[in-house]
Amino acid sequence: MKIETHPVRLLYGIETRVCGVGDDQINALWDRFRADGLIDDMPERVDDALIAAYVQYEDDRSGPCTYFLGCEVFDACCPEEGFAIREIPAGTYAVFHAHGDQPDSVAETWQRIRSSNLSRNYLADFEVHDPADPSSVAIYVGIADRGKD
Repeated sequence: MKIETHPVRLLYGIETRVCGVGDDQINALWDRFRADGLIDDMPERVDDALIAAYVQYEDDRSGPCTYFLGCEVFDACCPEEGFAIREIPAGTYAVFHAHGDQPDSVAETWQRIRSSNLSRNYLADFEVHDPADPSSVAIYVGIADRGKD
């Protein structure tokens, strides 16, 4: 694990509310994203990466949150019907890498993260899925800024 500071990321995509792990809802969102070819509907993409983000946590990992799936975009003002715009806030993130068969490798990495003593801030966590290397996913976990109360 390494620690990185990231600027705000603007995202465009689809989302669902999940409670706890929410694997069935998350899998359904991925299935819809792929089956409907939604990647082609993303305006002004920064790159080809897919971003899966956990935002709007109600309290901590055990409470509901919004699971978002889409792309980072340069600009977006009015989402088309069925789409959403989200921001991943600027901040400090612990970075983990999931290598191997997906989505199993990502699930195993999240299990390690959840059982760790990482000081998470529960503002936003996100995964970067690179279509050029589908067996490798970078996971960014929002953490409390060091030196701040």
